[in-house]
Amino acid sequence: MKGKPTPSQPAPKPQAATKAEIHLAIEALTDEDTERIEQTALNRINRIGRGANRRSHEDLIQEAFIRILDGTRHWFKGRVSFAQCLIGAIWSIASEWAGHRERNKELPEYASLESDLLRPNDQGKTTSPFDELQSPDLNIVEEFIETDMNAEWESENKALADKIEAAFENDERATIVLMGFQDGMDGPAIRAEFEFSEKEFRTTTRRIQRGARKIMDEHYGK
Repeated sequence: MKGKPTPSQPAPKPQAATKAEIHLAIEALTDEDTERIEQTALNRINRIGRGANRRSHEDLIQEAFIRILDGTRHWFKGRVSFAQCLIGAIWSIASEWAGHRERNKELPEYASLESDLLRPNDQGKTTSPFDELQSPDLNIVEEFIETDMNAEWESENKALADKIEAAFENDERATIVLMGFQDGMDGPAIRAEFEFSEKEFRTTTRRIQRGARKIMDEHYGK
C-alpha cells in the first residue's frame, strides 16, 4: 500500500541582496554595463523632458544607486543581474519624476522660462511664442467639465495601474516589463533592451497577466 504523497513545500521567499553583495556587484560592473546604464539614463531623461526638472542623467543614475543601497529598492540576485536591477530602477524613477510633473504642472518649479523658448525669426529678430498669444475665446464651463471628466478617467486608470505596479514591486523582471509596455515598447524591444530570453519574457508576462487579472477583478468587484 502506497503512503500518502508528501505535500510540496512552498518555494522559499527570495532574499534581497545585502549591502556587501551590492557593493561587490557595483565593483564588478563592466565597461559594457556602465555604457548601457548611462545610455539608458540619457534616453530616459530625453524621454521625460521637463519632467526631469533640470536634473541630468547622472542625477538619475545616482538616485537609482542610492535607492538600491538604502533599501528603498531591492535587488534579488537570483532573478536579474545587478545591471538589470539598476536599469529597472532608472526607468522607475524617471517614470516617477514624469508622473510628478504631470500631476503638478502648476508648481513654479515646472514653469517654463520664457528665455528657454526664445527663437530667431526669418528676419533674425529674437521672438517669443508669447508674442502672438491672444485672449482665449473659450467657454469656461465647457472647459471645466471636459477637464473634470478627463481627470476622473485618468484617476481611475492611475489607481488601477498603481495597484498592479505595487503588486510586482519586488519582482524586478515584472517591473521592467511593465515599465517597457508603459513606455510604448513591444515584447521584442523589451527582450532586446534587457537581454531577456524568450522563456524568461514569456514566464514574466504570464505572471503579470495572472496578477493583473486578479487585481482587476478585485478592483471592479467581480
